Amino acid sequence: MSSEHADIICVANPSWEGDYVKSTVKIMAELAANHRILYVDYQYTIKDLIWGMLGKSEYVPVKRMLGLENPLRKLELEDNTYIYILTPPPILSINFIRSPAIYDFFAGWNAGIIARSVKKAIKQIGIRNPKYVNAFTPQIGVFLQKKLNITDEVYYCYDEISTCLWAKNHGKRLEDKYLKMVDKVIVSSKGLYDTKHTANENCHIVNNGVDFDLFHQSFVKLEEKEKPKKILYIGSIDSRLDYGILTEIAIKFPNHSLVMVGRLVYDEPYVKEKIEKLKLIPNVIFEGAKAPEELGAYLAQATIGIIPFVKNDQTAAIYPMKINEYLAAGLAVVSTDFADLSTFKGLIDIARTKENFVSSISDYFENDNQGFQNKRVSIAKGNSWEKRAVEFSKLLR
Repeated sequence: MSSEHADIICVANPSWEGDYVKSTVKIMAELAANHRILYVDYQYTIKDLIWGMLGKSEYVPVKRMLGLENPLRKLELEDNTYIYILTPPPILSINFIRSPAIYDFFAGWNAGIIARSVKKAIKQIGIRNPKYVNAFTPQIGVFLQKKLNITDEVYYCYDEISTCLWAKNHGKRLEDKYLKMVDKVIVSSKGLYDTKHTANENCHIVNNGVDFDLFHQSFVKLEEKEKPKKILYIGSIDSRLDYGILTEIAIKFPNHSLVMVGRLVYDEPYVKEKIEKLKLIPNVIFEGAKAPEELGAYLAQATIGIIPFVKNDQTAAIYPMKINEYLAAGLAVVSTDFADLSTFKGLIDIARTKENFVSSISDYFENDNQGFQNKRVSIAKGNSWEKRAVEFSKLLR
């Protein structure tokens, strides 16, 4: 089999299913057109299994984890393509362990469980000489490499692991080690490139993309937009948001709606209090989490899409998917300067203060036009997941 059509085994952090967009899933779905892919799904723990059996989590695939259903699925995708999804057996919950030596012992144990499951799937499918992609699971990758005799491996990093709560004890330590073990690193942002390429010079950027056709369905010409106008935020509502900016927007534009679409994540103690205060403002509307297919109505009604992130180590690593989603629907975009967004210079407004943020919204309300709207759509079309997958595939070769 040529390298252009080589088998790929992707050991993934994100589960294949879910109600939000995942870059790993999108890229692997696109690559499935030219590659046979085994997607090793999120590695659920024994704790997850118990929660699933008690009905406290609807996403845990209990029967597949226990072998009561075939853990290896052949899932049909669009355009007559397919992908193999493997649900490994449950592994031990070990993130709470502080001792590196003890953690590494049990991490090796977990890697052994996953390796046996992968070897069985490889035999069933008939995979030969695969290319391995590790999608943000360095804590497994360090120990899995030897157990699977991996000689050709890419680390796909789409977040800053040092800021992830689940990896606070050992994530950075093991990622630093793993970066030196892999052949190539692919990151999703300039911020991640800056922090990873010093450990592995064979480091490349493939930015996040957009399901252009899906989001462009929400395109509505400016003159046909509803009034009063709507300001839209799509994404998780958590500690990354600047609640001072959100409050300022709501107060300065009392005749317009600030619509917040996304799951509430109380990842820091103060977040719940900030959200509750925001809810008291009459023109702020919280809609909850929505699947990508449900976002169209909100995008069609909105005039401006916002990205009010605080500026810190976590957000510096982000290339937000929502930029291209907003642009595909023709929305004007106002963002803070949380990360390197130079590829969108002249296309979106980047505000350095909350006063600048409000001023940019006001300016778009008054001066946006059809020409600007068409340009935004054109740029988004060039950032599709299909094109991102082409970039990813070239790097795999």
